[in-house]
Amino acid sequence: MTELLKSLPYFDDLSDQEKERVAAAAYIRHYEAGTQIYGPCVECVGMIHILRGETRAYLLSDEGRKVTLFRVTENDNCVISASCVLSHLRFEAHMEVTKPSDILIVPVSLFGELCARNVHVRCFAYELATRRFSSVVAVMEQTLFSPLDKRLAGFLLSACRETGCPEVRMTQEELAARVNSVRETVGRMLKRFAADGIIRIRRGGLLVLDMEKLEKTAV
Repeated sequence: MTELLKSLPYFDDLSDQEKERVAAAAYIRHYEAGTQIYGPCVECVGMIHILRGETRAYLLSDEGRKVTLFRVTENDNCVISASCVLSHLRFEAHMEVTKPSDILIVPVSLFGELCARNVHVRCFAYELATRRFSSVVAVMEQTLFSPLDKRLAGFLLSACRETGCPEVRMTQEELAARVNSVRETVGRMLKRFAADGIIRIRRGGLLVLDMEKLEKTAV
């Protein structure tokens, strides 16, 4: 556990006593995909550090539509799950696990004490909150002002570049969640891309046929 705790960005700035308390209280929990770990009906668990897997924070409309705000991936942290200890942070969002995940958790009561007594931990928490807020603003700008064809093309490009492969293994439901749309609308856009010779739709995913056309669509 001690080696894993060293991956916490603020661990080296803790006093010896604080390190001992964190070592005694922190724990690792495994979550399956789809598990809610933060929301209006879920209590704050504490500061989370993703050891393996992925989570996402999203807003939920009255109609049940989910708008993804940001994702937290391996070796990253999230302050939202500990927002109840930050007096000026109010986040009416949900957080769910999107891939099977192992998460290191510093309990909310202890993290609150660390924030109150250790300026380095407090600065870390607010800097992380500011970074997440910047991500949220960027997502809102893109969702409100960028057409779906550009958002979808941009995501497909980034997915291909990340894997180095022209095949994207995602369902239309998963793609819709990535670009903050609905499955039916994304399905129609994919059919348009296919008709233009940009992609070939496959079961459970798609194959990019013309990367140059996709890049022009994303601009």
